[in-house]
Amino acid sequence: MRIAITGGSGFVGSHLAAHLAAQGHEVVLVSRGRRRARGAPSGAGVVTAIADVVTGTGLVEAFTGCAAVVNLVAVIVERRRQSFETVNHRGSAHVAQAAVAAGVGHLVQLSALGADPDPRFAYLASKWGGEQAVAMSGVPHTILRSSLVFGPGDGFFVKLAKLIRRTPPYCPLPIAGTGRTVFQPIAVDDVARCIGICLERGPEDRTIAIGGPDHLSYEEIIDIIQRTVVSLPRIKVHVPVFAIRPVAALMTAVMRDPLVTPAQLDLLSRNNITQPGAVRVAFGFDAERFADHCAYLRRRRP
Repeated sequence: MRIAITGGSGFVGSHLAAHLAAQGHEVVLVSRGRRRARGAPSGAGVVTAIADVVTGTGLVEAFTGCAAVVNLVAVIVERRRQSFETVNHRGSAHVAQAAVAAGVGHLVQLSALGADPDPRFAYLASKWGGEQAVAMSGVPHTILRSSLVFGPGDGFFVKLAKLIRRTPPYCPLPIAGTGRTVFQPIAVDDVARCIGICLERGPEDRTIAIGGPDHLSYEEIIDIIQRTVVSLPRIKVHVPVFAIRPVAALMTAVMRDPLVTPAQLDLLSRNNITQPGAVRVAFGFDAERFADHCAYLRRRRP
C-alpha cells in the first residue's frame, strides 16, 4: 500500500521507512524540508513530500492517494514555534484532520507511555492531547504508546553514552535524582515492526502499550551503557533534580541539542513501563533486550 510517514526524516521515521520499503510498500516521507535522514531508503517506491504539521500546510496534498498515514512527529526539546503544544498536540490534530480530508483509511499515531493530561508533565500532557485529537477526529486509527526507543541515531541513550565517555575514569559521574525510576527500553526496529503489523491489521481504534522485555531503572541503564562504552569505571554520584534543573534550563536555552532538558528531568519522577511481555501479547514476537543490542553506543557518532 501507499503509506505516508510524517517525521519520515527522523530517527524512528528512517527505520520505519526502511522496514516498510523492504516489505514492498510505497513510502511517502513527509517532512518540513527535503533533507533525507541517514539510513532512510531511496529509489523507486520512496518519495518525499514537504508539509508542516505546525501549520497544517501541505498535509492534505501529501496524504492524497495514501491508504495509511503514520504520525511520528514529536519534539522533546522546545524551540520557538516547535513547542510541545504546537507539535505534539496541535500538530497531531492537523495530521488527523488532513488524513480525514484526504480520505486516508488508517492513521497510526506513535505516542508515549504515561501520556495523560497532568499539566505538571508538559511533554506527556501534549502527547495525551495528540491522542485525544486523533480519537476525536473520526479518522480510523491505532495509537501506540511506547517507552524509550533505542537504536542507532536515538536521542537519549546516545547522550548518556557521550556523558559517560566524557567523564574521566574514576571521576564522579552525575546521576540525576535517585536513579530508581524504571523504564522499558524498546528497539527502534521492534517499534517499526509493531507499526508495520498495525498497518497490516488495519485500524483498531484503540491504544496499545509497547516496551522491551526488561524493566530497567535509570541507574541500571547507566550501568549497562558504562560497561558497553568504557573500559574503566566511573564513580556514580546522585545529584538532586532541583540542583540540575537550572543547568538543564541553561543548556536548553543556549544549545541546539542539550544533554538534558527540564522536561526530561520531569520524566525521572515517574515510571515509564507496561507489562514486560507487551510486544509478545500484542504483536506475537519477542522484543530485543537493551543490554544485548546496545553495542552501537560504542561508536562516537552512532
